[in-house]
Amino acid sequence: MSNKAAISSKDQRKLHTKSGNRCAMCKTILVETNKDSSPCIGENAHIYGEKTGAARYDASKLDSFVNSEANLIFLCCNCHKKIDTESEAYPAEELFKLKEKHEKWVVEQLEQGVISYTFAELEVLANYLIRSYKSTCLSPSYSLLKIDEKIKKNSLQEFQQYITMGLSSSAIIEDYLNRHPDTSFPAKLTTIMAQKYRELKGQNKNSDDIFSELWDFASGNNSEFHYKAAGLGILTYFFEKCEVFEK
Repeated sequence: MSNKAAISSKDQRKLHTKSGNRCAMCKTILVETNKDSSPCIGENAHIYGEKTGAARYDASKLDSFVNSEANLIFLCCNCHKKIDTESEAYPAEELFKLKEKHEKWVVEQLEQGVISYTFAELEVLANYLIRSYKSTCLSPSYSLLKIDEKIKKNSLQEFQQYITMGLSSSAIIEDYLNRHPDTSFPAKLTTIMAQKYRELKGQNKNSDDIFSELWDFASGNNSEFHYKAAGLGILTYFFEKCEVFEK
């Protein structure tokens, strides 16, 4: 795709997250986060074309809009080619509807995952976190901020819906941690999440990117919805309770 540099990393990350890392048309997983290299095999397709001659190009649309998340739809290469070569069958209005419908479907799948994941998924993810990240012994530091204040302080309003969704399962996370035979286990996970946050923060990433990457990390880099839901529960639990993100 031409002019890729004009699409900010924040807009790309937002698009991929809202799309559930899946093609909005065929639902194929496009961000292979379960691989070390984490390649993205999807394409950030423009709804209104970005230049003269592009599918659905409209000269009245500002560049700032054309290259924003609002005008992008996440597709596999085959579906992207289809909407551009058959542009009359895929007008902009229909693509906006398709995008909205897909993003609602992603939220519904996550909501279903939030109420259905069990200790089994948490055990898989907790073991992944312990194996993949060496932590030093630090005492957990508990936040005194209310959750809405913490969201605002970290400019995470875009993720408020997901944070609220994840927090709805805090009870199962707490129950899992309380039942774990290793009494130091909660502190270990707290430290791992906090260290991962500081690592990403040290790379000068913005809060949206940090939240998304921590969500991938807490999900075991797995895009299946039951693991994404469990990972969201883990992330939001520590986001609310401990020193993960700014206080």
